[in-house]
Amino acid sequence: MAKLLNIAISRKHLTVYKNKSIDLIAGNSMKKHLFIFVLLCLNYTAAFSQTQHGDSAWYEGRYRSQEEMRAIRKKEEKETFETWFMPGLAYSMYQPKLKDSTGTFSGLTVEYLIYANVDQNDDPGPSHVRVYTKLNILNSDRKSINSMFMYTIGLDLSLEKNPKRQFLIPYFGLEMGGISQKQFGSSVQFTPTFGLHLLSKKNMFINVHGGYIYPIKNFEMLQGWYGQVGLNFALW
Repeated sequence: MAKLLNIAISRKHLTVYKNKSIDLIAGNSMKKHLFIFVLLCLNYTAAFSQTQHGDSAWYEGRYRSQEEMRAIRKKEEKETFETWFMPGLAYSMYQPKLKDSTGTFSGLTVEYLIYANVDQNDDPGPSHVRVYTKLNILNSDRKSINSMFMYTIGLDLSLEKNPKRQFLIPYFGLEMGGISQKQFGSSVQFTPTFGLHLLSKKNMFINVHGGYIYPIKNFEMLQGWYGQVGLNFALW
């Protein structure tokens, strides 16, 4: 009788153990299937996201459409560029201090833009930088005074770092070169300048600026005001 009772108890424990094992296996299987389901959901979401943003680009914190990106690129092309070797023409006037003796000089100027860099952003520094050279042949309004030849290399820097426009951009600069004239001789000169880019584009600059000429020789006679309006343009 005791033996039969022990057998019954053993079978009961075995049944309980089997049930627990089945529950454990079922639980693990459920967790496995749940994990697979989550992975499938994530893959589907990723695929959907790629489809939704397939024609878009991430820019400055959000997705942009192709149309928005074209507009952004077009704007950046206007605000950030480099250009080299642009010829130009200008009209110049020079009024020495002793204009009663020298007259006022004026004439055409050939200007050659060597390099220009435009980078409009909030970083420190000027948005517009230009390096140029020019040749002036100026005639006096007094017939007894011979023509004057001036040769110059110049640098100008914009006052603003991010004007966000292509027109009316103020700048300052410095020109250095020489003056040669039959009656007054030759002299090295330098001219601090201040002006405006009336128009600033990759293929065209329209500028107006003025300054005061400081010659090394004949200072009292030849020092004076200088002004110019000019155009630089791309040939291709």
